[in-house]
Amino acid sequence: MTPQNQQDQQLQSVGSGTETVRDQDKVMLILSYLGLLALIPLLTVKDSEFVKWHAKQGLVMLGPFVILSIITPIPILGWLLGCAGIIACWVFDIMAMVKALKGERWKIPVVGDIATKL
Repeated sequence: MTPQNQQDQQLQSVGSGTETVRDQDKVMLILSYLGLLALIPLLTVKDSEFVKWHAKQGLVMLGPFVILSIITPIPILGWLLGCAGIIACWVFDIMAMVKALKGERWKIPVVGDIATKL
């Protein structure tokens, strides 16, 4: 197999996204939205700005998780806001992960803007 064929085989254009997602980047994109594991792609991936951007967004998402985790033990209002907020964060993380695997740079509201500035 020629080097070009190997490279073409490693590159996989997925979905209707705007970026081409390499097979080896898929794991890193998933790690980007799994809490502190976002440090792995941020520190190890040197050749993909796409992966780094998603890792930064995933790290910024830790802020709301931490704040909501602090609020959750407060009786009644904390339980409601904390649980609803954590579920919303999970939904946003899953949506961002799926869109990243499709090659899209989807900004999570507020968080995406902060991640872009980093």
